[in-house]
Amino acid sequence: MDYSLMDKETLCILDTRKIQRYMFANNSFGDTVGGSNLIKHILSDAIRFALKDYPSDEFDLNNDPDAPIPYFDNPRIKVQQIICAAGNALLLIRDGETAQKIIRKVSRYYLDNAYSLGMVAAAVEKTEHLGNDVANLYTKLDKIKATAHIIEPQDPLPVVMRENRTGLPVVAKDEETGDYISRATEIRRQERRKRINMANLEEMPTARHFDGKDYWGVLHLDGNNFGISISSILQKADGYIEGIRARRKVNQNIVAVYERVTNRALAELEELHKSRKNANYDFSSAFRIAHQGGDDLNCAGDAALMMPFFNFFYKHLKGELLWDSPKLKIPLYICGGAAFVTRDFSFHEAYRLAEECTKSAKTCAKKPQNLINGYAGNWIDFQIFSMPNAEELTALREKAYSAEGMRMDLRPYSMDGDNTRSFAAFLERMKNLRQFSSEKLKILRLVSGMGKRELSQWIRLQKQRGTDLKTILGEPFYSDEEERAAWFDAAELMDLAMEI
Repeated sequence: MDYSLMDKETLCILDTRKIQRYMFANNSFGDTVGGSNLIKHILSDAIRFALKDYPSDEFDLNNDPDAPIPYFDNPRIKVQQIICAAGNALLLIRDGETAQKIIRKVSRYYLDNAYSLGMVAAAVEKTEHLGNDVANLYTKLDKIKATAHIIEPQDPLPVVMRENRTGLPVVAKDEETGDYISRATEIRRQERRKRINMANLEEMPTARHFDGKDYWGVLHLDGNNFGISISSILQKADGYIEGIRARRKVNQNIVAVYERVTNRALAELEELHKSRKNANYDFSSAFRIAHQGGDDLNCAGDAALMMPFFNFFYKHLKGELLWDSPKLKIPLYICGGAAFVTRDFSFHEAYRLAEECTKSAKTCAKKPQNLINGYAGNWIDFQIFSMPNAEELTALREKAYSAEGMRMDLRPYSMDGDNTRSFAAFLERMKNLRQFSSEKLKILRLVSGMGKRELSQWIRLQKQRGTDLKTILGEPFYSDEEERAAWFDAAELMDLAMEI
């Protein structure tokens, strides 16, 4: 805390660090869900812990946008919560000295109750404009994140037993499973057993790929444009009180939209699953939500259900708004990534690959030529990989998909457009490829890896033999920053995607 802020009104942020790393640190789906459950409430619990010595009439922790905001009318209120959701909280505090005490107590609570989950805080002097204060606050927070060392109580002495999955020091034995576990895993399992039964990846069904291996899938969805959207919303707000209500409303909208869209997509996915498999087959084992918080959604399950879920999710997302007022309307756009991996992948590594795919989709969505009225739209990406400890995605693709004179992959795909690089066109190519024999598909995949000239010659040969591939599949090449094969992705993924 800056010394200059000690006697001044402050806007303070508490931000949970490394949430994804914390949740996906091992191969246990159940432990991941336990970590997710903990993250949903630990910050609000920590704030209440930090304020337990204050009378209840000296703070207000309401998140309802329609609730009264007493801080501005009642000088007795020392702490006014603006929001607390998705691992971060904004607080108005009468003076920096009080803010410093709260930050210290929240940090202590995290250490005692989450062990290896991190927390970072920043504060700025309050002015009369919430939008400017929030912008300054996040600038300061980013600087702190970039320079602060993450201190974690993880390094055991060489003689101490380590947990197999995470390498953390063992502190207990799980009475139900017999596992020797760390404090972090102990906390996750305590949390999990409050809410769900034991769950693990071994229960999940898989899909067989043409390479003869069985794959399961992990997908990650992450919202776009939140920084510029919230900035636009707060700039339109008239004063601090309206700004606080607007910021709360944004959070409320995110939760409502995700819940509505996810539930509708899951309902359709379950119907599709029942129609294609034995009615007695348990859908809850085939597709599971590992974590949902804020604009993040993480799922795992049968590889064949990943692409249908994307399709249903974005179908119901269309037309949804992050903000809807007479002054401003902002659509909600989301990027996604899916990783298709074999059983020997850890859940952590599978998730990391899905997250890299999401980053790839976001990078493409943010290119000037792809923006929609200044906003990054809906894009998805995917990757199939069968070797544990996968290398960085860009390097992996450069090695695997570079052919003579072109790239074999066309990823990522737009969920909004209707051109060659749209998800709709991708699904149509998969549908049309299903009419080909396995031998012809094998040759298509092979010649795609030989380069543009060989693929073009094979296409001409097929036409001479009576099969016009361009008529069935569309143009075989896509030219952007470099020449790309338009059919290969569909040919590579079709075995791992249930027909929609």
